[in-house]
Amino acid sequence: MNKGVVLALFILIAAFACSSNEPASNTGIGSPEPTALSPVYASSSTFGEEGRVRGVANLDSLHVDGAIGGIRVSGTGTVSVEPDVAILQVGVEVFAGKVSTARSEASKAMDSVVSVLKKEGVEEKDIQTTRFNIYPRYDYEEVTINGKRIGTQVLTGYTVNNTVKAKIYEIDKVGEIIDKGADAGGDYARINGVDFTVDDPTPYQTEIRKMAVEDAVGKAQEYALLTNVELGPVIELNEMTPGSVHSPYEADYGMRMMAAAPPTTSISAGQLEISLTVNTLFAIK
Repeated sequence: MNKGVVLALFILIAAFACSSNEPASNTGIGSPEPTALSPVYASSSTFGEEGRVRGVANLDSLHVDGAIGGIRVSGTGTVSVEPDVAILQVGVEVFAGKVSTARSEASKAMDSVVSVLKKEGVEEKDIQTTRFNIYPRYDYEEVTINGKRIGTQVLTGYTVNNTVKAKIYEIDKVGEIIDKGADAGGDYARINGVDFTVDDPTPYQTEIRKMAVEDAVGKAQEYALLTNVELGPVIELNEMTPGSVHSPYEADYGMRMMAAAPPTTSISAGQLEISLTVNTLFAIK
């Protein structure tokens, strides 16, 4: 081989070896883009003091000891109380061939019922009209027209319905008031139901709120124990049902009085439940 060619090849090889041992410069025109770092995954040896991750860029805000999840539970508080007021739905229903006749008869019967309520101690402000209807009544009949039998509706008269809601604070007198109201309305009387409630549930609010929160805390502690985590503080709490009053059973005495009631109508008030529910979110340490 020509000595000049061999010398040239030796110079090129030496230059390449020297350049591979020196760090590349990122300055100057045409310098190469910096190489992206490979992903770094934290392991048990990755964490340093104060629960921070070391050796991973831009993750200084990651705190292992901070809240990383939550336990969401609901809690309910319930107390049983005796009702102190009865809500009586009483009214009249009259059917007649003419609207004027039905309305007149209904008016007289309703005046008699309301008069009895007032005589029994129900105040004017505690009597409220809840329904007043006038509607036609039809019968289905078949008639013959041009030798063909055709079904048609035939107007037979009109019905007037008038109902009031009365608040009765003397619960022991509810049966007696029903009897006298039914007598006053006669055959037109309608007793549509009796409900019992607590006039002011406010005094029970503090107690049932405490019970609801304690119930939620107990549930959250159970879940924390079952899942082997440490329960943190409450970070969210919402009150869902602020002291709703309800009966553990249906207290609807749906009577439609077509005639006078027996001498004494027996009505039992029983007990009511006042309940409140909260939804909570607990942090996990």
